Amino acid sequence: MTITSQVLSEVVFFLTIFHNYLCNLTNYIKWRENNMFKRKRSLVAMIFIISALLLVACVNDTSFEGSNNFAEASEVAEVYLETSENVKIIDARGAEAYAKGHLKNSICISPSELVVSDPVKATVAPKEQVEEVLGNFGINKDTMVYIYDDNGGVYAGRIWWTLKLYGHENVKVINNGAKALEQSALEMSKSVPEVTPVDYTMQPMNEDLIVDLETVKKYAEDPSAQENVKLIDVRSIAEYEEGYIPGAILYPHTKNYYSDGTFKSARDTTIFYQDAGIEKDHEIILYCKSSYRATIVAALLDEAGYENVKVFDGAWIAWENESMPTAEVEEDAPITTSDGS
Repeated sequence: MTITSQVLSEVVFFLTIFHNYLCNLTNYIKWRENNMFKRKRSLVAMIFIISALLLVACVNDTSFEGSNNFAEASEVAEVYLETSENVKIIDARGAEAYAKGHLKNSICISPSELVVSDPVKATVAPKEQVEEVLGNFGINKDTMVYIYDDNGGVYAGRIWWTLKLYGHENVKVINNGAKALEQSALEMSKSVPEVTPVDYTMQPMNEDLIVDLETVKKYAEDPSAQENVKLIDVRSIAEYEEGYIPGAILYPHTKNYYSDGTFKSARDTTIFYQDAGIEKDHEIILYCKSSYRATIVAALLDEAGYENVKVFDGAWIAWENESMPTAEVEEDAPITTSDGS
């Protein structure tokens, strides 16, 4: 009987310990489950926050506030309302479009007024001609110049580049041009503002921004030079396929826009050009048919921090006129793989 009681006592003791163990195990499992739920909730919250930040970062930032080469319509609106005498807004769309209606107090200067046809069509005009055109509209070295068009900045870019070429630093292209100005509800007009002509003496041509036919010819004939120099054809795919300068890379100027017509940000410009193998330490030469489209690309690359960007003035027209060798598109032609979208 004593043995039995002892056995029973030990069994009860064992069962008690086992019961306590089960209780503790159950509590531990519940704690683990609860803690894991909290962790999952924290993890989900963290993923949501990171995703939100990435989403914000990936949204097309088309704003060029504080830019050297571009202005938003909001910046122009502020200047416009201040009616500063030392600010000029150039409508680069041409006389016909200007006559139908333009931003009030803007002046009409077409890029065709700043080019010559000899020896090659649409090449940059001499300094004296540019000085005369600008001076007649009251523009001097201290004038802040804003330019807009309705052609994706192609005409505005050509004027921007011409002014930069002759040392006028205070010049910006309006992002999304006439469309952006109209959406800003700024006053339009058909009247031509009165201007007081001034004498404007510009700087000698900046040779760091332009190259001629002979320079491009040397590049095309020397494959070894193509490692550090990138010749970029900004024409359309169709134009490129009809023939291009040997060694040129196709990167159509239309790849430099978002779907809403605004210019790509400096960040996105850098990403897409580097994806195409075009780095900031490369010397870059741009050309199109007559180097109008090339100039707006030059402005965007300069904005993105590409410091050695030149425009081949005369471009494909000059190349063809001199019967220079051309390359034809093959399967291994140097066409960029990035679609730039």
